[in-house]
Amino acid sequence: MELPRRGRDDVYLPDGAFRARVAALHEMGDAHELAIGIMYAFDFRTRMLPFWYADKRMAPCSVRLLGDVLHEAGFRNLRIVLQQWSPKVRPSRMTLDGRPLDILLVSGMQVHAEKAYALIRDAHRMGAARPLIFAGGPKAIYEPTDYFELGPRPGVGADCVVTGEAFVLLELLHAILAQRRADQSPLNAFEELREAGSLAQIPGLVYVSPSSPPGQPIAVNTGIQRLLRDLDELPMPDAGYRMIEPPHRRSTLAAAPCPANRVGRLSSVSSVISTQGCRFNCSYCPIPAVNQRTWRHKSPARLAAEIAQVYEEFGITNFFSTDDNFFNNRQTVIDLMTALAETKVRGRSLGRITRFFTEATQFDVYKNRDLLPLARAGGMRAIWFGIEDITAELVNKGQSAGETAELFALLHQIGIEPMTMMIHSDSQPLRSPPGDLSGLLNQARFLFSQGAVTYQCTYLGPAVGTRDFEPAAQTGAIYRRVGGRVIPQAFQDGNHVVASKHPRPWQQQLNVLRAYAAFYNPLNTLRVLWRRKCTLRSKRLKFQLIGQIGLLLTVPKLIAWAWRLKRGPIERYPGLLPARIPMIDAASGQEINWAIQHVLREAEHAQGDRAADRSAAPTLVSLTYSRRERITGQKVIAR
Repeated sequence: MELPRRGRDDVYLPDGAFRARVAALHEMGDAHELAIGIMYAFDFRTRMLPFWYADKRMAPCSVRLLGDVLHEAGFRNLRIVLQQWSPKVRPSRMTLDGRPLDILLVSGMQVHAEKAYALIRDAHRMGAARPLIFAGGPKAIYEPTDYFELGPRPGVGADCVVTGEAFVLLELLHAILAQRRADQSPLNAFEELREAGSLAQIPGLVYVSPSSPPGQPIAVNTGIQRLLRDLDELPMPDAGYRMIEPPHRRSTLAAAPCPANRVGRLSSVSSVISTQGCRFNCSYCPIPAVNQRTWRHKSPARLAAEIAQVYEEFGITNFFSTDDNFFNNRQTVIDLMTALAETKVRGRSLGRITRFFTEATQFDVYKNRDLLPLARAGGMRAIWFGIEDITAELVNKGQSAGETAELFALLHQIGIEPMTMMIHSDSQPLRSPPGDLSGLLNQARFLFSQGAVTYQCTYLGPAVGTRDFEPAAQTGAIYRRVGGRVIPQAFQDGNHVVASKHPRPWQQQLNVLRAYAAFYNPLNTLRVLWRRKCTLRSKRLKFQLIGQIGLLLTVPKLIAWAWRLKRGPIERYPGLLPARIPMIDAASGQEINWAIQHVLREAEHAQGDRAADRSAAPTLVSLTYSRRERITGQKVIAR
């Protein structure tokens, strides 16, 4: 079940609304000294192929953007903590300019969720002096109620979850600071707004209703956010880099953030936003829904200015564009790449002094292959292809073996690295007969032979917020516990087999390792060395080395999981489960679904299920009429 979409004429914010809200916050000078900590949660259990090389070498765009936005809004007492760099920093020990945190922002992906929970629990150790706590990021978008009632005591959790982009946070901060008195903490001001029902006017928030029955929290959802249409309204990337905590092993903050020149060395790749959206509608992907089926991109001049500024200020030459499908629109590719090719920095073309990486589908790149020389002139050096399955039997996005071979040969001639991302599934055999590319190993070897520089293989599992989730849950494909242990969020990474109907899932887990070993191995390294005329020979050698080191790190972890799968027992979810914390719509007062379809059960049964397993998937259960009447009768959820 996908996220809902606003009405066609109500998807976007009015142009200029973002800049106006930034300006309004800038006028609130009495709030600019508030101590604000921005923390990116990171679980080191996810350090394996295909992520281990990049996860510490690219400061995430999400938290940097928050830093840029808040700095432009006038806030000066800010610090960004990346747990992959400074894993032991604790919110309860953080002080900025001699004062403890007033506001804590925690951002996390699903695979890092448990570390995000730990940060929030630590902040609650401060008692009444704790900061106002907001949670955001991909985990928050699809499973917002998971951030409430974290335990071990009642009431421990985020105060509010932001399910939208930066504008939603700006709206929330503006409402709080407009309410706040000079001697009042942001937390107390937020509580007053929540009690008065004023938060219901801000789309993109989820918070616990103050009218919830004792011991039975119920969340209020203010609806789907409006999207920022003009991405040029976002601030330039600069301040976010200058407030990053330097790497260390202490629980307290350093005296100063990481110097700009050191940031450039530590974060050798800069993530940038150039386009957002994808015209495909794959059942396993939540991206089109979260973008509300829209296509957005920055102007060519703005993207070129961003890359030039980061290069000049921080010395970063590698840029990963966080696109969903860069070649989604032909004219956008032409405009953006032309700007990068023509923009000059210190007399040299930006496309010659920087390296631009992106993601696209094989079908769209092949269709627009005549634009590849222009893309190369604009600095494009690598494309990550979500091919998934060469035969298109599992996922059909117009890919084929013949077009893949032709496209990869052209990319080699031009000097653009083809990076491949594949999916293994219950139905795919490990090997297939000669001439048949349906086998997992056959595809891995074929891609190497055609010049793929890197290879990624994940196992197909249903993601929350996709159309695949409910059918998988209803058929008992999703694992709940293995060997008596609840599956951690960190294992929802595509590397671990945590959802399968295969009779031998442990064998499927080992297949993932076999596929990596078929691509990254010493023999393939020698093959690359032998091809002296290969344009991308040095890159292929580099990533063979990186991949083989990554495989050594990955093998022990996935073999241990395969052994647990083999020993069992495997306990599966028995279908759709009731919500641990039900959620109601702020406008109507009716219970709503949010990325997961709900199942109707009696309240007492639902309470028993929640008590039995607090880590259950956050599917929703209807409230009994008496409970709904008590909740919806309160002004907190009135429009």
